[in-house]
Amino acid sequence: MKLTELFLNELDREAPRTRRALEQVPADRDDWKPHPKSMPLSRLAGLVASMPSWISLAIDQDSLDLKPAAGGGQYHQPATHELVAVHDKLVAKARESLSKTTDEILLTTTWKLLVAGKTVN
Repeated sequence: MKLTELFLNELDREAPRTRRALEQVPADRDDWKPHPKSMPLSRLAGLVASMPSWISLAIDQDSLDLKPAAGGGQYHQPATHELVAVHDKLVAKARESLSKTTDEILLTTTWKLLVAGKTVN
């Protein structure tokens, strides 16, 4: 099986489960924390909704800077009522990115993690 098919199958398996979980996030409990040291529920749910973007990011870009220059950040915290729509949009984008790439590109492209422009080793 090709890697792209493997990843598409995984996305097809996990996306509906994630969508169902996001549908259950209560709009009136944004500040609830599962643990005192945890992030609030709204932030956690936003991160989960945004996870499919990591697929497109890894395929369509050759790096990710965790501390980009001012104004260069990519993350947008969706509101609770936007979680499902954001997730659906990012799943569609991930499917598109996977369908446009090849196993050769996935296996040979060097990807970098950066912090303030410097490669993390």
